[in-house]
Amino acid sequence: GKWVHFCKLARSTENTKNLAMAFVVTRLVDRVLRLLGSRDDDDAKADEAAEAYITKSGHLWRTDSSGKWVRRWFELREDVLASYKSEDRTKLKNAIKVTKISKIELTPTKHGDRPTDFVMTCGGSRYPFRGDTPEDAASWVYTISSRMRRPQ
Repeated sequence: GKWVHFCKLARSTENTKNLAMAFVVTRLVDRVLRLLGSRDDDDAKADEAAEAYITKSGHLWRTDSSGKWVRRWFELREDVLASYKSEDRTKLKNAIKVTKISKIELTPTKHGDRPTDFVMTCGGSRYPFRGDTPEDAASWVYTISSRMRRPQ
């Protein structure tokens, strides 16, 4: 879009000051595209670079505003957890910096089974999630919690 067009124009300038500013802006735009994923068909390299930054991806269940469980595609890239409507990543639903997550834990079951549910706490809000299997839920909790402790 406009940012990519601006960066292409800025890259073509001979003015050193403008070139330095273009470099800073380009790096910022490239990082945002990597973190959130670019769906621009003209920029396949950006997609390949974005894939390299994915720590974990897969389907999880979460509740929507009505309390109904919906299946979403999640990706953890560097320090951003993003959810998309589907695996094709054409519609970003939410994104949160992992540093904003204060707690993540598996939810115990009533019958002592291995849990598929977990809760993420951000500020004063608790957000329920569900994996397809107990292993899937435990893997997400482990990966996100290890990223929470990692220095940024």
